[in-house]
Amino acid sequence: MKEQICQWTRNIAVFYLIFSSILHLIPDKKYERYVRSFMGLLLIYMICVPVFTVFGKSAELLKNFEEYFQKERKVMEQLETNELQAFYLEQAYEKELETEILRYLKKTGINQAQAVVDIEGEQIFLNLTVSQKLTEKQEGGICDELRENFGIAEKNCQIFFEGDVRSAVDGASSSGTSSDSDLSSGIRQ
Repeated sequence: MKEQICQWTRNIAVFYLIFSSILHLIPDKKYERYVRSFMGLLLIYMICVPVFTVFGKSAELLKNFEEYFQKERKVMEQLETNELQAFYLEQAYEKELETEILRYLKKTGINQAQAVVDIEGEQIFLNLTVSQKLTEKQEGGICDELRENFGIAEKNCQIFFEGDVRSAVDGASSSGTSSDSDLSSGIRQ
């Protein structure tokens, strides 16, 4: 009996070490509560099995544990499926908005443009790169139309001229150091 108690204690200690290791290896913290829940159930099972064995209830405990585990697994799979669906729907909506914005710009006479839409929560952000120089009035008109037609706030709409983007990339870096310098990226070559 004494040896069984020592073995039981060792099993719980090893379980706790493995449990701690698994918690540190979880790549995304949002799954931590599911792992904790599952591992907590396993710990309860490990603690209760010897007690219920004495009273002859271990088979019933195992059956109930298995049923609960299956329910929890189905709930977690459903949550993951819903998150994946939301992600793909958001991506498809971003692409559809980009297409509609480019279609709108073609109607206004801006043929060469590139739109990048990013949805974060309830806000829509737009980076628009055009090949022709726009006046401030034209930019304001485009931003107003985008707000009315697509729900993009003016502060979330950035319009770039294609030539400005190239000069920013090809010319001096944003830190003010020359691109001719061998230290412009901060890495010595």
